[in-house]
Amino acid sequence: MRAILRIAHALVPIAMAMAIVLPTLPAEWLAPLPRMLGRAQLVVGVKQSWGMYAPDPQRSQSYMELWAHYDDGTSEPLEENADLEHGWGTTWAWKKRRLDIWKYYANFSPNKRNEHRTWYLRMVCVREARKGRVPQKITMHLVKRKFASPTRVMKGAPGLGPPERKLITVQHCRTPPTGEMIADDERSRGVDRG
Repeated sequence: MRAILRIAHALVPIAMAMAIVLPTLPAEWLAPLPRMLGRAQLVVGVKQSWGMYAPDPQRSQSYMELWAHYDDGTSEPLEENADLEHGWGTTWAWKKRRLDIWKYYANFSPNKRNEHRTWYLRMVCVREARKGRVPQKITMHLVKRKFASPTRVMKGAPGLGPPERKLITVQHCRTPPTGEMIADDERSRGVDRG
């Protein structure tokens, strides 16, 4: 009985491996066997597809667009907006810095509260105050470009659709705790605004 169990334990993984590998082999090598095995798997209901590995793939690429608004009524684009000019390539994943990862998480869940976004925008208020002018507020828009379907790209369409822009939030720079963060930063650097 033990010998039969040992054989069964060896044959089951071998059969599973063959069921995965054989249908992918060229038919010229094994005659009709790969095609027959593939059809048999469909009857049984065994099917592999991309959806197994990426059930909810990313369908668009997006960046934040930030503007600082000042008491005198002027507004300035902030450094994050450089991504809107140069960031639509395919190599971002291989060149990430810590700040890039933080910006990426700040963009998550644009329709819901996101603590990463809140803290990122507070940091932007402090960073801009360090440059000499404390913004009244920072506005954040999400600029999104949808991925074209593979069939459209094969027919010559560009890989990314036109930009869609949406207001996500407004971060006021003088309300607690952001105003306190700016004041603490100035105190630690010996800045006197009085």
